[in-house]
Amino acid sequence: MVTFSSTLNRLKNKLVMAFNSKNIFQKDKKEEPSQAPLSYPTFSKQEIELILLMVKDANFKGEHVETIYNLVYKLQQQYTSVK
Repeated sequence: MVTFSSTLNRLKNKLVMAFNSKNIFQKDKKEEPSQAPLSYPTFSKQEIELILLMVKDANFKGEHVETIYNLVYKLQQQYTSVK
């Protein structure tokens, strides 16, 4: 005999599976979800200036100095290319 709770659990499992699906299946064909290309943010000259000023006034641990250096270099390159 099928109980109400077992029927409810099966229904819940089907609904949860339907909403958690990351892949789409159609007629035995598996299609990956489409992914839009990533776009990087663009900053205005004033925004870059603010970030550089914040970095200038901040304190960093020695282990982060190289990473911060590379970040500042990239920001400076973008700053000189922004009109």
